[in-house]
Amino acid sequence: MAAQGRLPRNLFAGIRIPSTMRSDEAWRAGHEAAVSALTVAGLGPMLTALVAGAKRPGRDAQRTLLRVGNLWLLGWLGVAILRANRAARQAQAG
Repeated sequence: MAAQGRLPRNLFAGIRIPSTMRSDEAWRAGHEAAVSALTVAGLGPMLTALVAGAKRPGRDAQRTLLRVGNLWLLGWLGVAILRANRAARQAQAG
């Protein structure tokens, strides 16, 4: 929603890092740059949940799937934050 301009800069939702909070322009640019990485971030946990639901693995496999899904999510969130930071700084620089 923030990438589409439907979520204004705020203190509760979105990528709230110093560079995106500096201005509305930086907020929008940061979210636009991060949207693809955020989409990919959400796919990992969804896929691991689908596999767990379809295969009904044992406890050890469930733990492994949970770890893989979480690592995927955290890794791609990191990529999204880096992209948002870079784009927001560029927007501020002009």
